[in-house]
Amino acid sequence: MADAAALPALAVVYDSGAASPVEIATAARGLCRPVLVADPAAPAVQGSLPVLRALGTLVEHPAGTDPDVTVRRLKELGVTAVTTFADPCLDLTAALAEALGVRFHTPETALALGDKLRQRSRLAKAGLPAVRYAKVSEPGDIDGALAEVGLPAVLKPRHSAGSRNTLPVATPREFRTVAGELLALGERGLIAEEYLTGDPTVAGERWGDYVSVESVVDGERITHLGVTGKEPLAEPFREGGIFFPATLGAGLSGEILERTAGALRALGIRSGVTHTEFKLTAGGPRLIEVNGRLGGFITDLVGRATGVSPLRIALENALGLPAPVPERIDTTAARVTFQHLFQPPVTATAVASVTGVKETRKLPGVARVELVRRPGDPVDWRQGTQSFTAIVYGDAPDHTALAATLAAVDAGLSITYDGEELP
Repeated sequence: MADAAALPALAVVYDSGAASPVEIATAARGLCRPVLVADPAAPAVQGSLPVLRALGTLVEHPAGTDPDVTVRRLKELGVTAVTTFADPCLDLTAALAEALGVRFHTPETALALGDKLRQRSRLAKAGLPAVRYAKVSEPGDIDGALAEVGLPAVLKPRHSAGSRNTLPVATPREFRTVAGELLALGERGLIAEEYLTGDPTVAGERWGDYVSVESVVDGERITHLGVTGKEPLAEPFREGGIFFPATLGAGLSGEILERTAGALRALGIRSGVTHTEFKLTAGGPRLIEVNGRLGGFITDLVGRATGVSPLRIALENALGLPAPVPERIDTTAARVTFQHLFQPPVTATAVASVTGVKETRKLPGVARVELVRRPGDPVDWRQGTQSFTAIVYGDAPDHTALAATLAAVDAGLSITYDGEELP
């Protein structure tokens, strides 16, 4: 094993995102020395400070700190690479990378990746098929956005991840009410978008009507790790689960991969691991958005299916190592891996009871059952996908077997909530 002191230092700008401190440290073994840059006052960082300090060098970057101060500290530590796995950190990471002269998204690209309005505008200018969209920065913008986008529509924060505060609207009154409420919550502007109607027959009636593509960008070279399938969304737009690989045929997968590459190039992405989502409609796949970082849950999911760690690849890519990923990863012989999420209903306020955990852990194909919230813990659907109460990990030999396994999991694990609307 390489002497740790001789390994290159890689700065990871940390916040809640697609990789935990322990996962980062594990992926970095024998490859690099993690230097974790974080705002100690950030809610997701406060409880992790002891772990962050234990797993690598911690450089504190409180909100409002001049990036030059952190750049000087990173230079003192010999940092030669920088990356992030959290959307809120894209801008800071790009600024640090530019000052250090190392690879990452340019500040302009980082802005487009972190701001849904800028991203839509840049994709449209590149001539890529786009949904109708409009900005809502203040109450005075609401009626104009409604006229421009039409109904049904989706309202979401310009700066967010995991479908936080993302809502469908079907009537003019609903559009105006929801937009006003989101602005009043302090969101830094909204984007209104055309509602894309999914076709449930494309992926199969049991599965969700959208997919994601996991890609690695190294200059002109774009390598796709594969297409990730989804379970149906929990109301309004929360992930119900993911599995790899998806159920799509080679032709449709190829079309989606081609469109992904076009979007990545249009946004000026030259390095990194990306996560691109598409809606499966009757008229073909429609681009939802591009995320300029590793997708949530993807390292575990793809790693178990293929033996290739996307997180390790992301670190190698940030370091600029040659050929950081195989030309093609064969997923045809892989078992189907899954992560099944238990989302609370939108009326729920707290977890009331959890039963069947031991029985679910014994089910064939189930590898792990993780309770994220326990009886008495509050829940709030506005957190988006991160509102889930439990997650079940496992695998199946094929998609038919996967459907049977998920049905058994749903029958075995029971979670009730205070405030839940019972049938």
